[in-house]
Amino acid sequence: MSAIAPGWYDDGHGALRWWDGQQWTEHVQPHPQGMPDPWQRPRTTPAPETSSQSPEATGDTAASDGVPVAQDAPSGIFVAATAPQRSRTWIIWVIVGVAMLVAVVLAAVLIPLAILGFGRVSAPAAVEPTNDDERGAVEAVYQFDEAWQTADCDLFLGVTTERLREIVQIKDCATFAGQSEAFTEWYSDYEIVVTGIRGPGYEYTVATQESYVAHFDQDGNPIEPGVQQVVEYEYTLVPDDDGWAVYDLVSVE
Repeated sequence: MSAIAPGWYDDGHGALRWWDGQQWTEHVQPHPQGMPDPWQRPRTTPAPETSSQSPEATGDTAASDGVPVAQDAPSGIFVAATAPQRSRTWIIWVIVGVAMLVAVVLAAVLIPLAILGFGRVSAPAAVEPTNDDERGAVEAVYQFDEAWQTADCDLFLGVTTERLREIVQIKDCATFAGQSEAFTEWYSDYEIVVTGIRGPGYEYTVATQESYVAHFDQDGNPIEPGVQQVVEYEYTLVPDDDGWAVYDLVSVE
C-alpha cells in the first residue's frame, strides 16, 4: 500500500493533479497563487506511473518524471518519523555498572577468604600414646617445640641430645637465643599434631604434622599478611637420663 496520503499535488506542468492514495487520477485543477500549507503536504511524493493516467513528458527538465515536486518544509508525517528518539543506552550502562559493582563486592569478600584458606589441609587424626614410654617420647616433642617458641634454652638442652645440637649447629644458649628469636619472627600460630608413634622400647619415631603462618619467604622477603603452610616431620627419640630426648629430626616430603 502507498505511504502517500490522497491529495492535490503539483504534476510538474503548472497544474495540480489528484493522487487517490494509490495512483494518479484524471482530476486536475489550475495551480493556485501561492503554495498550499506545507505542513499539510507529505515530505515524499507519489512515484510516477507508466500507465496512461500518468502525464506525458513535456521536456521540462524540472518535472520530466511527472512526479510532484516536494516542498522544502517537512510535513507533519516527516516530523513525527524523524523526531529525535531518546537514547536508551543508559539502561545498558546501568546494568553493566550494577554487574561490576557486584563483582567488586564478591571479590572483596572471596579473595581474602581464598588467601587465608589456601594451603590448608584437613586436620589429621591425632594419635594418642598407649604407654608411659610413648607418652614420654611425645612429651619430649612438645617440649622441643615449646623451647623454640619461648626461647627457653634450658628446656632445649634438656630435650635434645648432643648429637642433634651438633647437627643443627646450636652448641650454646647464645646461639639458641638468636635462632629462636628469628623463629618467632618468621613464624606464628605454630601447631603440632602427632600423627604416628612407632618403634621398640629403646627408641621411638614420632610423626607429626605441623602448621604455621610464614611471614617471610625463603629469600627473607616479607610476606603480607602471611601464608599458612603445613609440613610433616619425624622425630627420633632415645632415652636420656630419666626421660626422652630428640636424637634426630627429618622433614618428610
